[in-house]
Amino acid sequence: MAIRKRNRITSEFSLSAMTDIIFMLLIFFILTSTVSPEPILKIILPKGVQTDHLAVDPIIISLNAQGEYAVNNQKNITIESLPLALESELKKNLTAPVSIHADKSVMYEKVMELVSIANKKGAKVVLALDKETSK
Repeated sequence: MAIRKRNRITSEFSLSAMTDIIFMLLIFFILTSTVSPEPILKIILPKGVQTDHLAVDPIIISLNAQGEYAVNNQKNITIESLPLALESELKKNLTAPVSIHADKSVMYEKVMELVSIANKKGAKVVLALDKETSK
């Protein structure tokens, strides 16, 4: 009489430990995603330093919070007439840089529109910044 061994390999797998791990990971990711309300990119804009050694007086384009434009001493310029006013100032001095002075509450899109207009006229563009304050 042959003795048979009853040690057979079974193909059953217990999923109870696996579901516990999955739920723990799910809870971890839910908690970490709701804890960080800050923006993904933190952008710190540079502070300006006052320099008084410009070789050429710049052409100043100003834009205030009310959306009014000015080129040097010419006020009440519309955005449509701004390229012509800038071109007439550049004819006086071709090497003069264009300094853009925009109120801090002005939308970035408006400032970049001014930069684009000056670039199309072939001018070197400089954005004006506040003087750095020492603390």
